[in-house]
Amino acid sequence: MQMNTLPIKQEELRANMSGKTIATIYFYVISAASLALIVIGIFNAINFLINITQYDKYPLRYPQGSCEVYSFKFGPYPAMDTRGVPATPSAEELEKQRQLCLEQEEQERKQHQIDDLKNAITFTLVGIVLFSIHFPLARKQSKS
Repeated sequence: MQMNTLPIKQEELRANMSGKTIATIYFYVISAASLALIVIGIFNAINFLINITQYDKYPLRYPQGSCEVYSFKFGPYPAMDTRGVPATPSAEELEKQRQLCLEQEEQERKQHQIDDLKNAITFTLVGIVLFSIHFPLARKQSKS
């Protein structure tokens, strides 16, 4: 009975080809993922630029109504009195609450603007770095 055995050099060659194939696939997958990061970063940058140039005030992420209409959207609503009827806040309390609401809204706008810019820069730079490292290695692996 004759066994089909390959010489040692051919077995090593197959093992190397398998490792080379896996490495090539890995580098191309990471390159594709980095291109996706670049696209997301560019999308975020365009979104940031549109929001900064086309609106008077930077838009809120989750708008919850106007502070002019309902000034208690960030703070506690006036307590109920003993009859179960909400206590009516005075004009001074309403104005103070409206000012607090507007300040909180402005802080949210500023934070949203910072987050959008941070995301645009981070996604784009991470994608560029990953792509510039992995794509040349993928090309080198596939050529050799």
